Amino acid sequence: MNKYFQNLIEILDKEINAYSKLKELFEEKKEVLKRAKPDDLGLLDNKILALNNEIVKLNNSRKSLASQMLDENANMSQFIELARQEAPEYAEPLERRKVKICKIIPELTLLNNQNVELLKHGIIISNKMLETIIEAFAPQGCNYNGAGKTDTHEYNMWTINEEV
Repeated sequence: MNKYFQNLIEILDKEINAYSKLKELFEEKKEVLKRAKPDDLGLLDNKILALNNEIVKLNNSRKSLASQMLDENANMSQFIELARQEAPEYAEPLERRKVKICKIIPELTLLNNQNVELLKHGIIISNKMLETIIEAFAPQGCNYNGAGKTDTHEYNMWTINEEV
């Protein structure tokens, strides 16, 4: 059983390290979004996707080990309880890792949500800029009146407005 706990701790350490790197990348992404550097954003997203794939593999390794120890869907509290019963020397190290994971996950969630909001804001601004550009270069033919003069949409108080 000790071998299982050693492997679990190794996997958890790798997961914590990957989550820490992901947090750094999310913080960097937030700064890139604030500075509006789209070229840097693509490279950063590729790093995030690669790290996410690594995290998925680590999660699968942990689930595989968990199915050998308890159940594939076992949580950290169950591992800690099992360690207290089977190998008490691993209970405290598992508890420390649980605290680290429980601390970093909400931070990642918050950073990700902030980045999503910054992206939404960037899209809104881009759309407004695009609308302005389109309006600036749109043909102005619809602004001419029947006499071929620019219609300024200034209306007189008279019922009939004639051009002389």
